[in-house]
Amino acid sequence: MAKQSLLQKIDPRARIACTLLFAFAVVLSEQLIALIFALTISVIVAVVAKLAVAKTLKKLAAMDIFMLYLLLMLPFTVPGDGFIMLFGFQGSWQGLEQGIKITLKANAVVLMLFATVANLSSSALGSALQALKVSNKLIQLLLFTLRYLSVIEDEYKRLRRSMRARAFVMKFNWHSWKSIGNLIAMLLVRSMHRSQRILKAMKCRGYNGQLVSYLPMRWQPIDSAYCAAMALLTTVIIVINFIHVS
Repeated sequence: MAKQSLLQKIDPRARIACTLLFAFAVVLSEQLIALIFALTISVIVAVVAKLAVAKTLKKLAAMDIFMLYLLLMLPFTVPGDGFIMLFGFQGSWQGLEQGIKITLKANAVVLMLFATVANLSSSALGSALQALKVSNKLIQLLLFTLRYLSVIEDEYKRLRRSMRARAFVMKFNWHSWKSIGNLIAMLLVRSMHRSQRILKAMKCRGYNGQLVSYLPMRWQPIDSAYCAAMALLTTVIIVINFIHVS
């Protein structure tokens, strides 16, 4: 059995609240040094959380493909001091810097989410959000989405298999687009029917529209220490921004 990481011992409420504060500080940061420091913190937390390296890098790579597009496009769309001329378009240092900042922000926040929140169970996440006084409807919407996205994905795969069994090959023509439209329509119809069956089953088990948490939560000294450490690191990020601005 894999040894539990130190981060998994932290109360879910502390992990969610600290991650939210960290994300706000990172998103509002505009100094490269502060963003590099924030990304370093996220990497350290990910190591402490014992995230699977290959799996985590694969997920980040999927996001960074879009970030690469920004890095290529922003230099030619943001005015400033030119450093390259390509097909008559001038690339600016300011645009490149803005692209790097967005990339650092995205990677720092997403990696922190992977390390602290993504490994929470649905029950722990719902209970923690309820304890943090988040809207009950919003919590249920989030939990149902997390639970049934995989179900919708399975339904999509079944429909795609049935299309391939009928020798369907995707091409850039009217028949293909019509078939994909029918696929999406069938997916919506089946999802609606399944949701109605699920609602009836939940009502039979006493569901009344309210989230009931059965997961006990106890605040411990290690949770206070974690909050203090994250608050200190977040403050350092904010201070770095103010120092370099002044």
